[in-house]
Amino acid sequence: MGLEVVVRPVVFPNIRPATPRVLATPDNPDQGMVVLGGGGSTFVGTSYSYSYSYSTSKPHKEKKRQVDKKRVYQKEDDGTIKRENFVDIEQMKKVLLEGGKEPQRIVYGKYPDDDNVEVLESDITKTSDQN
Repeated sequence: MGLEVVVRPVVFPNIRPATPRVLATPDNPDQGMVVLGGGGSTFVGTSYSYSYSYSTSKPHKEKKRQVDKKRVYQKEDDGTIKRENFVDIEQMKKVLLEGGKEPQRIVYGKYPDDDNVEVLESDITKTSDQN
């Protein structure tokens, strides 16, 4: 003879909340009717906008410049300067520009000299017809 097990389901009380009751609304003749009203003869439409921009620029032209004539010698990685190898340059210090919205404009460019640069001539003024 074997061992038999009898399983009986246990019934628990209902633990879920009950659905709320729906009460009938009192009688109202306007209920369920849509009433459309207006505020007069106004036009209802979507908005529309646009934007337009136009810009021109007149380039500046060089009228006059001030330069320094310099000689730049070759400098090795260890710091020694070879005086037999050099390049002569004109380094711009000031430039006078005209045109555009401003009548005249002066632009300065100041550069420090290294130990391998020698100034040959200073403050040479050139006009635009000399370039």
